[in-house]
Amino acid sequence: MRKVTGILCGCAAIALLFLAVGCGPDTVDECLNAGAGYGARGEWKKALKMAERAESLSENSVPALLLRAIAHEQLGERDLALDAARQAAALNPESFAAQYTLGRLYAADPTRYSDALAPLTRAAKLRNFHDRNTLVLLSNTTTALRSPSAANWLSFLSRVAPESGNDPAFRNLLGIVWARARKPDLARQEFTRAYQLDRSNPMVVYNIGTFFDRYASNPQAGAQFYRAFLRLAGDDARYANLKSRVSARLSELR
Repeated sequence: MRKVTGILCGCAAIALLFLAVGCGPDTVDECLNAGAGYGARGEWKKALKMAERAESLSENSVPALLLRAIAHEQLGERDLALDAARQAAALNPESFAAQYTLGRLYAADPTRYSDALAPLTRAAKLRNFHDRNTLVLLSNTTTALRSPSAANWLSFLSRVAPESGNDPAFRNLLGIVWARARKPDLARQEFTRAYQLDRSNPMVVYNIGTFFDRYASNPQAGAQFYRAFLRLAGDDARYANLKSRVSARLSELR
């Protein structure tokens, strides 16, 4: 299965910014507070200036580096964002915010999933494996990378966030993990639950088709779900490449 549905998480970048109290004028904390305010209003160029001002006052300020990383990210400057986050994580390996931000930035790019694992794993440990957003990212990335650890991260997530059991994306990931582990009965159970929870999700439908086609030796059932996937995907450009592969497979099955 070449593509997986990510578990949606309400992780806002602004939540990683640091607010301080009792700050005087022209201090690092005052700059960070001002930068957080600008970010909350979507004024990221001004937030970036505040981050740079804070760094000029304290060269090794991890919060300043994180503010700069998030500002660059919001401005579409991903390489600069990663550079700032890497500096923050190196300066303070015990900072959850630094490790999580670095891992999250890597995880936003499918070509960098493997790079995301180390900082995200460190972030998970720093929160004693109880931070839902970190566990979501680790579940998504390890499943996409076909890592044997995916089942463990999904298990952690189910304990920390039991409501995940009613999330079709979570059930979809479990289905993928069990299918790859050659446990078709468990995979079928999870895919069925995902489909019951959301029959209109193109990726859930696609993965069920793939399960029947490649893992359950039932290509005709797979074809039915492939056709349903094409209908659900419609003209959505995000599914263009996948639609081409599905169409080619359907031609083979005729």
